[in-house]
Amino acid sequence: MTNAMLCTGLFGDLFRDAEIAREYGAEALLGHMIAFERAWTGALAANGIVTPAEAEGALAALAGFDAAAFRPQSDRDGMAVPSLIAQLRAGLATGPARAIHSGATSQDVIDTALVLAGLSVLALLEARLARLLALLDGVKADFGMAPLMARTRMQAALPATVALRVDAWARLLQAQMSRLPALREELGKVQIGGAIGQREAPGDEAVARHVAEALGLRLTPVWHGERSAMVSLGHWLGLAAGALGKIGQDVALMAQQGLDEIALTGGGGSSAMPHKQNPVLAETMVALARHVAGQQGILMQAMIHEQERSGAAWALEWLTLPAMAEATGAALRHAEALIAGIERIGTPG
Repeated sequence: MTNAMLCTGLFGDLFRDAEIAREYGAEALLGHMIAFERAWTGALAANGIVTPAEAEGALAALAGFDAAAFRPQSDRDGMAVPSLIAQLRAGLATGPARAIHSGATSQDVIDTALVLAGLSVLALLEARLARLLALLDGVKADFGMAPLMARTRMQAALPATVALRVDAWARLLQAQMSRLPALREELGKVQIGGAIGQREAPGDEAVARHVAEALGLRLTPVWHGERSAMVSLGHWLGLAAGALGKIGQDVALMAQQGLDEIALTGGGGSSAMPHKQNPVLAETMVALARHVAGQQGILMQAMIHEQERSGAAWALEWLTLPAMAEATGAALRHAEALIAGIERIGTPG
């Protein structure tokens, strides 16, 4: 995450998730950018805008790109794409050079790369959700009929069983699973708008359609200034993290001394009170859920995208979405460990 304090190692991996972070790392994003440029060059050639020989030279330069040696001038340009295109074209003759990126814009490249990254992240999170649901099935099978006092407004209400609470957790998670197909459909679209969003590139719709098909994405109207798909991704992350936060909050309350409605392996110690075993993972899930919810409020402001293209609103997505995805991934990882560590659940007999 972008918080330097949490990346020092002092807090371990409580607030980090290496697998999700890699999807927004330089290597992965540059890979998606190169994939866009490969598809773009192929589209130019397929539509007769560049010759096969020019496309061949361009594709060779793309294949030879050395991500480790790339030094973007983002402090100057605000993004890496201008430096990337300059390096890819360096040393090429005019024909192959014009077969790289000509008619595209930096936003087309970055937005499409972030769509591909977002889809990869959703696949990872979906797999974790599926594992977590399976773990909850196991808890229900083992402990579902155990007695548990149902609580409303944090007060004892009526006697129930563990299945009541576990089913509530599972329904929340399943609801987020059921939202994924529609979210993938909304998010999975190529960005090709050209300089001002008129798709004024050579070949127009035919080039755009070719690129979309090559990348496995949909072709839609230009969305340079229409950011609802990215906001929807953030909304889903908030819902998923919130569902996990609810589980964490319930577990933390059940673990209170005096209630002892759950017994967990592990747990954290106190520097001042050795008798305590703190429900660290549950607490962290709550904190991460609240963090993601707060970030969604910031992400919503990316909808205020002035005129045809914005630099400021656009950058809000870079500041928030990767951090939200990583926080949600960390919460899911903790939830798996937490549920797998249940030794007993239910009202003590």
